[in-house]
Amino acid sequence: MIIETFKTFTDFKLLDSGNGFRLEQWGGVVLVRPDPQIIWPRSLPDSAWENPHASFIPASEEGKGKWEIAKPLPKPWIVKFQDTSFLLKLSPFKHTGLFAEQAANWEWMKDQISNNKYKITNTKPAILNLFAYTGGATMVLAKAGCQVTHVDASKAAITRANENHGLNHLEKDSVRWILDDVVKFVKREVKRGTKYEGIIMDPPAFGHSPTGKTWKFNRDLPELLRDCVELLSPDAKFLVVNGYATNSSALALHNILEDSILNIRGGALEFGELCLKQTTERLISTGIFARWAI
Repeated sequence: MIIETFKTFTDFKLLDSGNGFRLEQWGGVVLVRPDPQIIWPRSLPDSAWENPHASFIPASEEGKGKWEIAKPLPKPWIVKFQDTSFLLKLSPFKHTGLFAEQAANWEWMKDQISNNKYKITNTKPAILNLFAYTGGATMVLAKAGCQVTHVDASKAAITRANENHGLNHLEKDSVRWILDDVVKFVKREVKRGTKYEGIIMDPPAFGHSPTGKTWKFNRDLPELLRDCVELLSPDAKFLVVNGYATNSSALALHNILEDSILNIRGGALEFGELCLKQTTERLISTGIFARWAI
């Protein structure tokens, strides 16, 4: 089991954490956001926390709350990861439209794609991004020369991803946009015989498809993974699974991938916690992951 954090994301800094909150810097914007796992005291003095641009104030109902904006935010508000740009916005649920810890997976996937010891079947490796949200991985991989199929059941999320696509001046056909239930789309791709050189997924703990069908992480993930393995080409590079806010564990993800792919395709697995490292060197866990590479 490994503790994973990104190496280069200069536009994001976790300045401090403590007493249920994170103090973050996104480009030139400083935010205070809640994180219930943060049960330790702050490392920096109170004065470091006193002048954020905005603070999210949680309400009694979990997930709800409001932003208190103390300073004007840039319009547009853009941050860069390496050569990829992202448009950020404050959401009603404390988010900015980007999960900085995923930069560790972006770095890892770019390494797999650029590893020349593996044969690539076409000039643009086909990548499938499931539960793709606002397109963090989609943009990074498209910038790296991949042809990405971006699948999400939220029209609003795909609209935001399209904004990021335009911001990066990518070719129109570099991304195929799919507004659909992930499980149903994958099953149709299996029937069509479609193949991909890489798959990444970021499934929620619980969700609804556009048709109202429920998704439950622990119930539905194993079957989805089995279908995804059928979509991997003979020259596939990777498969990545993330988990947020679940009652699962990184070891559970490892075990599912071991049964779904390692015993069938060979290769190597690694698993662990995705973390952010604050400027005081303290690590905070943000989610779990498991990933396979040949």
